[in-house]
Amino acid sequence: MIRNYYTDSYKSAIPVTLSDTLLIDGRAKATTPQGAWVQYNLYIGNSPSGLPVTTTSDNTVVTNSANVGLSSPNPIIKVGMRVTGGTLPGAGVLISAVTNASNFVLATASNIAANTTLTYSYDSESKIKVHTINNEVIEFVNPIQGSILPVSVVQVYATDTAGGISDLVALS
Repeated sequence: MIRNYYTDSYKSAIPVTLSDTLLIDGRAKATTPQGAWVQYNLYIGNSPSGLPVTTTSDNTVVTNSANVGLSSPNPIIKVGMRVTGGTLPGAGVLISAVTNASNFVLATASNIAANTTLTYSYDSESKIKVHTINNEVIEFVNPIQGSILPVSVVQVYATDTAGGISDLVALS
């Protein structure tokens, strides 16, 4: 029998909760001695490669509503992106929820004419800040989607991740 060590070593993967105070395993960092920290490899599930990310011009009419529908699905559109264009405010409006690839919810009710050119982008580059097993803070800018960070991570900060990084998984 051939054993797949790579698969076996990562079968206990857990979703990551971003926190300035908690370790990946949920214990309080301040009260957990460094020698008891559990180290993980961190898998980057989603990380956009550039700004702006996408543009559409096939939306339905939006009248004093936060709900926006698209005629064609666009799986690139994610929560936290800023939508600009048409009659939206110059600074744009953030997406607060994504129902599916054809429907999303804006943070505020808006009016948008049908088939308006809308641009979707993040406010900053994708960044992720982690705390390593060696008690170092490291920031990765534009990490590659589908990659595993090359450090042993104990904590992932909620700060500096507004650039669209999501679906993080800790691999033991």
